[in-house]
Amino acid sequence: MAENKENLQILISLSKERGLKLTPQRMVIFQILSEANQHITVDEVYKRAKEEYPMLSLATVYRNMEQMVESDLLKHLDLGGTSMRYDTNLEKHHHFVCTKCGKVSDVYLDKVNYSLDESRSRLGKAQINSLDLHLQGTCGECL
Repeated sequence: MAENKENLQILISLSKERGLKLTPQRMVIFQILSEANQHITVDEVYKRAKEEYPMLSLATVYRNMEQMVESDLLKHLDLGGTSMRYDTNLEKHHHFVCTKCGKVSDVYLDKVNYSLDESRSRLGKAQINSLDLHLQGTCGECL
């Protein structure tokens, strides 16, 4: 519970710092994101927010979450599938996806060494700035 309040305070202060207004709708979204402890979709946020704000539209939730991405409060997490997920964890990390239940977990790797196969990659003079790994397997709960 204390972690949720801390996450909420971080979202509020970063929002103020980056010039986003703290509207009632945005505060509800912040509350949901701080309590989620998962990689959540717009639809999931919308369903939870609708309980408190029945007049809230999906478009409003989507627009607010995209503004949060633009302000670096959230990151897109595209793991394929039909829905884009959002990640509130702004630390450098990777993801593990359970192929049975679909649960997504943060993974912190100490070192990732890779060697680019230039003969097959065809990147030309491209510069690689970051590496994002999506590990797949079966989570402990599904084993």
